Amino acid sequence: MEKASARERIAGACMALLETTSLESMKTQDLMEKAGISRSTFYRLFADKFEVANWIYQRETEKIIRDYPDLKNWNEWSLVLHNYMRAHKKFFRNIAGYTGQNSFRDFLCRYFAGNVLKYRTGGDSEVTEEQRFAVQAFSLVGAQTTVDWIQNGFQPDDETLLGWLNACIPPCIRSFYQ
Repeated sequence: MEKASARERIAGACMALLETTSLESMKTQDLMEKAGISRSTFYRLFADKFEVANWIYQRETEKIIRDYPDLKNWNEWSLVLHNYMRAHKKFFRNIAGYTGQNSFRDFLCRYFAGNVLKYRTGGDSEVTEEQRFAVQAFSLVGAQTTVDWIQNGFQPDDETLLGWLNACIPPCIRSFYQ
C-alpha cells in the first residue's frame, strides 16, 4: 500500500467519523477499521488520532496555498480558510473541543507561526528576536481565537473576526501581514 494512499484513507475515515463523534471520543481502532489499514500501518504514519486531525488541516491549508497563489495578504488567506472550515463544520467543531496534548489549538499556534515566518511580506530580511517573539505571541492569540470562533458556531462574521485579529497584530510584525 502506498504511503500517500494510506494517509488519505486514514484522513477520509477520520473526517467521516468526526461527523458524528468528538475527536476525544473517537477510538483509534474504529479509525483503523474504517480506513481498512493495520495497526502497524497507522502508527507508522501517525503518532495518534490527534495528529491525523491536525494533518488534515495542514494538508488542506497547503492545498489552498498552492491553489490560490494570487491571494495577496493574510486576510485573504484567512477568508479562504474560514470558508473551508465552514464547509466542514462538524469536523472542526469536533477537533476544536479537545484541549489536551497535541490539541488543534496547539497545532494551529505552531503552524500559524511557521507560515508567518515562511510567507511573510518582506521575507528577504532577517527576522529579529523581538519579531520572532511577536510572531509566537500573535500566533497563540490567532490559534485561540480560531478555536473560540469554531466553538461559538463560526461567529462573529469574518469581517468582525479579522478586524479583531488585525487590531492585535504587534507593531513590529504588522508589515508581515500586509
